[in-house]
Amino acid sequence: MQDAQDLKRLAADLAIFAQHLQEQSERAVQHVDRSADELQRTAQGMGAGAELLGQQIAQAVRAQTQEAIGRGAEQTFAPIGAQLRESAETAQRAAQALEEQRKSLLRSQQHLLYKGVVALLVGSVLAVGASVYFARKSMREIERAKFGADILEASRTGALTRCDGKLCARVGKRWGTKGDYVLLEE
Repeated sequence: MQDAQDLKRLAADLAIFAQHLQEQSERAVQHVDRSADELQRTAQGMGAGAELLGQQIAQAVRAQTQEAIGRGAEQTFAPIGAQLRESAETAQRAAQALEEQRKSLLRSQQHLLYKGVVALLVGSVLAVGASVYFARKSMREIERAKFGADILEASRTGALTRCDGKLCARVGKRWGTKGDYVLLEE
């Protein structure tokens, strides 16, 4: 942004300088023309030989003036042209650097995308594994609950009971008032 503003200022300064040079050139040409006109009038008064000499002098002055203006413009604009070329090269290098950064960011985005997909796959596998684990655990709990329900049902029907504070099951006629309980633990 700064380079662009510098280039704009430089272009504006060059335009002002070119206008100034043109004005000086026009003044110099006018001055030379006036001088040439004066020389021509003087030469006319001196005769044909003097007239020829005046024209030659005027032409020489014009040629020298134009040459001096050309050299001055060349000397003035040469450094400015070099600065403009250098600024253009700097802008090209900056554009190349920005393109390289864009490509690097694109590669980084792709890597992050791949990592995200892998992370989602790993997370999915872990979630499935955890679901299977908890499902099996729940099935075991259900089986235990069924066993507990069976024991409760056996207690309710009288197949399991307590005999003198100990657990007894009705499998034959060995225990109890009727002798129909077997001692399971002592």
